[in-house]
Parts: sequence; structure tokens; C-alpha cells
Amino acid sequence: MTLTFADILVICAYFAIILYVGFVISQKDKKQKPSNEEYLLAGRKLTMPLFVASLVATWYGSILGIGEFVYTSGFVAWVCFGLPYYIAAGLFAFFLAGKIRESNVTSIPEQINLKYGKFAGIAASLIVLVITIPAAYILMLGIIIQLFSGWTLWVSIITGAILSLVYLFNGGFRADVYTNTAQFILMYLGFGILLIFTIIHFGSFGNMMSQLPVNHKTFTGGYNWQFLIAWFIIAFQTFVDPSFHQRCSAAKSPKTARNGIFVSIIFWAIFDFMTLSTGLFAKAYLEIDNPLMSFPLLGEAVLPAFFKGIFIVSLLATVMSTLDSYAFISAATIGNDILSHFKQLKRFSAEKLTKAGLIITGVIGVIVAIALPSAVDIIYKTASIAVPGLIFPLTLSMNNKVFISPVNTIVIMIGSSTLSLIWTILKGMEYPFFKEIEPMFPGIIFAFILTLIFIRKVKKI
Repeated sequence: MTLTFADILVICAYFAIILYVGFVISQKDKKQKPSNEEYLLAGRKLTMPLFVASLVATWYGSILGIGEFVYTSGFVAWVCFGLPYYIAAGLFAFFLAGKIRESNVTSIPEQINLKYGKFAGIAASLIVLVITIPAAYILMLGIIIQLFSGWTLWVSIITGAILSLVYLFNGGFRADVYTNTAQFILMYLGFGILLIFTIIHFGSFGNMMSQLPVNHKTFTGGYNWQFLIAWFIIAFQTFVDPSFHQRCSAAKSPKTARNGIFVSIIFWAIFDFMTLSTGLFAKAYLEIDNPLMSFPLLGEAVLPAFFKGIFIVSLLATVMSTLDSYAFISAATIGNDILSHFKQLKRFSAEKLTKAGLIITGVIGVIVAIALPSAVDIIYKTASIAVPGLIFPLTLSMNNKVFISPVNTIVIMIGSSTLSLIWTILKGMEYPFFKEIEPMFPGIIFAFILTLIFIRKVKKI
């Protein structure tokens, strides 16, 4: 992208503001001697605005992937990436959000540990790490930095990772929430500006719709119903999404957690409208060789100086908000749920162990991002492996009327995730039978069958 001095100034100002918010503003409410709960969950005092801003911002890390899907497939991108997630989030809010806050646990592994024992909790920790090591988001941030800096990709990846993670060391979850809130504002500002200038440049929605291919305007996008149903099933990874659980645990009250998700759905719908609209405009009027770059190239085509800088900042904010949130969850999982079990490390506080976990998370994330430069592929494959192992044990852990033994719980988690992992490998090797079925499905079906076999009703005394 061609940038003016004004654009570069805006981008530099963004990084300065985020670092200031992360290091300074987030510390103003911090206690003199913070507890583990303060560092990991901001003292469980998230108000509705902070809860909503943080949760909404965390949900859009794959912004370039969304642009790619809209450009290549059209309206069906919202049917796959929007509608099913609203439904899943609504059900999560109705059935689980309040219970998670009432349980007073700090993480998914801790919830599993509480219900099924230490070894089940460790197994859950390993599975959570599969979906929270933020390699995909480190890669996307690196791509965006490379886009406007001209640096090599590996330098951009390392730079982005450092800038996204450095303020978490001192500020913990509170720094994550406060920077998420600033990034939330910038997300909407940048895409709002892009949509306005796109309409000014190309014309009305009606004109744009007339330029689109037929399939881009249909509910199915030319895909079969099996494909659409698959995305609705995938959306229920929301039930095991660590960022949902973490923010519900940190909410000021069960009511804040529950209502905050319903409010978040409204904001997601607004942002989806902007991304869908701009993506369709890009398809209608631009010839783009790499659809992953549809949003940046649309910005290049319609935005004047200064406003282009604001839009680039919105892309950075969208990715960084997810990156630092998942990195902190991963770090807390490593430190609080894995390292804390070692006798030699028990003397260290959760804060120190989480800081160690943050270093480990950053290093692994950078290595994977450099080694596997396909962000969408990383996200899809990790979700396919992790969701089957967690969805039934975690959901049932909130229900006191049924019980699964610790050993059987471990069998469900490890067995179903391993099956999906093997299926993913064989599918990648292009074996005919395995190519036809997505890896998540056999894992979930296997987990469901085992759950039916192992589940027992709790006897009343």
C-alpha cells in the first residue's frame, strides 16, 4: 500500500496509544498488592461496557479471512461466519454465562479439574493450548505490518508479536481488557470510514448488487446444504471458546455476563454488516488476485491520505485484540493450569508463572507463524482438533444432575481429539475416504457416543 506521512503518523500514534493504555491507563485501578484473581481476571469486576467491548473485539481476529470469504463467495459468508455464531452465542448466554460466573473458577481447565479431577484438568489444558496459541493471529498481524512497512515477513511477525504482548507482562488481564476497549472503538471507526468512502466512490448498494455474480447474492452461495450445516456445527465451538469463559468469569455479576453477550451479538451484527458490504463492493468493482487482501486493496482504492492510515489501524486493532487475548489465555493455561502442578514451581505466584507462560506462548506462536504461513488453515485445523475433546465434558460440568467419572472423561477428551487429529493428517495426505468428511465431525460423533455410554445420573441422597 502507498502511504503518506499522515498515514504513517496515524499508525505510529496507534501503537503509542495502545502501549500507553496497556502500561499506564490499565494500572490506575490496580491494587498495591494484586492477587492472582486481580492479575488473571481483573478482580472479577468487569462492567458491562468493558465486558462487551473486550468480547466483541476478541471475536474478529481472522479479519483478512472474512474478507477472503466474502470476496470469493458473497452473502453466504455471513450465513457461515455470522448467523450461526449469533445463535451459538445466544444459547451460551442463556444456558452457561451466569453459571460460569457463579462457579468462581478462572479457566476452562480449572472447571474441568473441579468437576473431574487433576489429570482431566491437565488434559483439558493441553487441548485448550491447541486453540489458544495465537500463531494464526501473529501471522495475520505480521502480514498487515509487512503490507505497510515493506519489511520481510519474519521481521514483521516478530515485531507484531512483541508489540502485542509486551504490555500484558505488567498489566495482565486488565491491560488486555483496556487495550481491547480502545481497539473496539478503532475497529468500528475504521470500517465505518471504509464503507462511507466506498459508497462515495462507487455508488449505491443497488448499483453494487447489480454488478455481483448471481451466486454472491444467494443464501447458499452455490454450496450444498451439507456445507452450510457444517458451519452451524462449527459455530458451537463458542461453547468451548476460552475467551467467552474468561470474560464471563471476570464479569461483575452473572447478570453482566449473560446480558453482556446479548449486547455483544448486536455489535457483532453491526460489524458484520460493514465487513459484508465492503467485501461485496470489492468483489463488484475490483479485480483482486489474492482475495485475502480484499479489504486492504479496497482501502487502497477508495481512501484518501490520513483516512487510509485510520483504516490500517482498524485492521491492526482487529487482529491485535484477538492476538493478545488468546495469548494471555494461553499464558494463563501454561502457568496456572500446567506449570503450577510441578512441585518445584509451586512457590511461584500465578502472576509469575503466567508471565513465564507468556514468553513460551510468544515463542511458540512466532515459530508456528513463520513455519506455517496460512492463517485460516491454522485456525480451522486447531478448532477441528480441540472442539470435539472439550464440548461435552465442559458443557456437562455445569450440570449437577449428571456425572462422568474422571477416567472416562479423560478417555472422551483425549480419544475424540486424537481421532480428529489423525483424521486431519490423513485428510492432508489426500486419502479418498478421509477427504470427503471434515475432521471435526468424526471427533464430535465419537465424543457424543462415548458420552452416552459413560454418563450417569447423580443419585439423590
